[in-house]
Amino acid sequence: MSELQSHAKLVIIGGGIMGVSLLYHLTKEGWSDVVLIEKSELTSGSTWHAAGQCPHMLSSLNLAKIHLHSTNLYKSLEKETGQPTGFHETGSLRLAYKKEDLQWFHYVKGILDIAGSPCSIISTDEIHKYHPFIKLDGILGAFYTPEDGYTDPTSTTNAMAKGARDKGAKIYRKNRVTDIEQLPSGEWKVITEKGNITCEHVVNAAGSFCPEVSQMVGIKNVPSINMVHQYLVTEAHPEIEKLDKELPVVRDPDSSSYLRQEGKGLLIGPYEKEVAAWALEGMDWKFDMELLEPDLDRIEKYLERGMDRIPQFKDVGIKRIICGPITHTPDDNFLAGPAPGLKNFWMFCAASIGIAHGGGAGKFMAQWIVHGDSEINMMEFEPRRYLNWVDKEYSVIKSKEQYGRMYITPMPHEKVEAGRPMKTSGVYQTLKDKGAEYYDLYGWEKPDWFNTDKIKEELSYNRNNVFPYIQKECEHVHNHVGILDLSTFSKYEITGEDSYQFLDRLCVNRIPKKDGSIILTHTLNNIGRIQSEFTITKVKENHYYALSAAVSEIRDLDWFNQNKLDTEKVAIKNVSLEKGVLGLIGPKSRNVLSKVTNTDLSNENFPWLKSKQIKINDIEVLALRVNYAGELGWELHIAMDKMSEVYDLLFKEGQSENIIDFGSRTLNSMRMEKGYRGWGSELTPEISVVEASLDKFFNLDKKDNFIGSDAVKERLKKGIDTKLVYLEVDAKNADAHGNEPVYFNNERVGLTTSGGYGFRVKKSLAFAYVKPETAKLGNEFTIEIQGNKIKATIIKEPVFDPENNKLKA
Repeated sequence: MSELQSHAKLVIIGGGIMGVSLLYHLTKEGWSDVVLIEKSELTSGSTWHAAGQCPHMLSSLNLAKIHLHSTNLYKSLEKETGQPTGFHETGSLRLAYKKEDLQWFHYVKGILDIAGSPCSIISTDEIHKYHPFIKLDGILGAFYTPEDGYTDPTSTTNAMAKGARDKGAKIYRKNRVTDIEQLPSGEWKVITEKGNITCEHVVNAAGSFCPEVSQMVGIKNVPSINMVHQYLVTEAHPEIEKLDKELPVVRDPDSSSYLRQEGKGLLIGPYEKEVAAWALEGMDWKFDMELLEPDLDRIEKYLERGMDRIPQFKDVGIKRIICGPITHTPDDNFLAGPAPGLKNFWMFCAASIGIAHGGGAGKFMAQWIVHGDSEINMMEFEPRRYLNWVDKEYSVIKSKEQYGRMYITPMPHEKVEAGRPMKTSGVYQTLKDKGAEYYDLYGWEKPDWFNTDKIKEELSYNRNNVFPYIQKECEHVHNHVGILDLSTFSKYEITGEDSYQFLDRLCVNRIPKKDGSIILTHTLNNIGRIQSEFTITKVKENHYYALSAAVSEIRDLDWFNQNKLDTEKVAIKNVSLEKGVLGLIGPKSRNVLSKVTNTDLSNENFPWLKSKQIKINDIEVLALRVNYAGELGWELHIAMDKMSEVYDLLFKEGQSENIIDFGSRTLNSMRMEKGYRGWGSELTPEISVVEASLDKFFNLDKKDNFIGSDAVKERLKKGIDTKLVYLEVDAKNADAHGNEPVYFNNERVGLTTSGGYGFRVKKSLAFAYVKPETAKLGNEFTIEIQGNKIKATIIKEPVFDPENNKLKA
């Protein structure tokens, strides 16, 4: 092996499938001066003992695109590199036992149609056409994905390693990284057993060791937990030996297992609920290509169910048992993206099904590193969704829960209680006692709706039994007044004599110059992609208050800090946990607020899109006359420890105006009626303000260009390939959720991003991105919802109060 080079553009730490795939794809994106360092051999740790499954049936569009690239790559690598991967294209069947499974199947089929992954929903009678051994008792049907299969993890990794080396990348094996230092130049020094290497970028792709590598740069509590996964391989079976075609992989929710052919025998791998976490006190650097001691008692009942579903398992003996650690996270999505607070230090680890993730994740991660963003939305994999607030206990509890849910059918509005509550506002317990049904958002407890009759929600992809409760909340806020907890906002104070110039350079809209003024704006990166959405208030001279989405808290904080020039006198303070927020909304909101403050709340003194410092019971409150519901109302920003006092007073004084509590589902219905885009749905890092039809929110006439302005000008000049439209949908009992296919003249031209029923206008509404040539007012589309083609028409936005008379009342 050659001597370790002293400099490189980028260094990857870890030689599992994730790290090697990234190395390979970086060379595909044009970087050749890239290095991978592995403490042992490639694939040691978890990759080598993985079962190698490559499933396509996924509820996430971005993950579906990742998996599709993985399988296509694994099928083509041998032709490119001369190295076989051992990929078996067997197809796959996911079994359905209840009607909710079939609802999910219809939703997933839409996602895979968009991604370009072939699939079909088949009847029970058709199952034996693909797999003759499955017992059909209790099965309602199956989801068939013909391009699914499995690959040999070691062969596949080595094929990508050869492809990377052929393009100039270097791989150094048997050389452990012992420390990482950031140099005064901003570069990184990677210290290894065999010398040091200086580089611009470092990627932590250390698999089970990713927490240990993270600690080298001061990052603690990485939510990557090793779970002990076991699978069994049988001896050869005479019936399988007679087959002329390999059986499809079966995914069986009843036994929580995958079951497939392995050679001339069978393989079963359960995801048991009695899961065992491993190495919770940290990894031993000596751990290499080792297995753990099996514990069949823990998976016995799952094995029995799986073997009952395919009885041939019972005819032959067990040939080998594989038991080893696999990393999982609290939401079972891997960590891919920038580490918090550090520039050019990337996380690319904690994959629970790393073989399926590896190929595609490597491609899109390489795009992000080289070009500044990926062609898909990588937000759901962002390490910063966790890396500032999770602790070890939370990570263990949630990761265990997710492991056991591997084959649970995901349902809209499902609430998983493990690890909660984590972050709560000053009125959490008060609202919970009043019937608030909470969901967790970035660790926050956020009120979803108010269960005043103590019913159990019947989870469904159709409208369910909670629909009338949301209707009641919407109509009440529209006619009277409601109050809701909005504390989950990310909140920042930006101060200093250069704060205006700083924000003006970062944001696409004009920054307010008058005290008390409020604007909505967006930030872009250099290639014009939307990075975040902010409400920015000028509180007073050299003092701004910025609000963004909960999930973007650390991402946005990094964006501010890393784009601040050394010469700019600006202080950025994250006050997300210090400030609570109450929304007081509805035509009677002025009446209620007037009872608790001496401030003149008239339109003349306190108009829409203005803010004032007011007092409620001698408590300082920053009141913003702005809201997401399209009614008269205020956001009241208060010290978190004073929030309960203000809430109690408002609710008490609001009794005469018939005040109620309401939740996020009602707010979503109302924002759809107002045509307000949502961060993470309509607004993502895949697109720019041009595609999102945000013309009135960006200003190219600024004296100084904002970040990304050149890319926006280029898009306006050259044109775009997708455009956001606002739709009225002829839905009857199921509204769009987002990621349903959209058709125009029987051609698929786009996808929905979000949807819902508007109770004030009595219409089902949706947003969708479609081909620009189809984006004309009045054009009719069809949206595929729950297997039905539903008519949808482009309408002018917003459908509710287009002149904003309610907001200005």
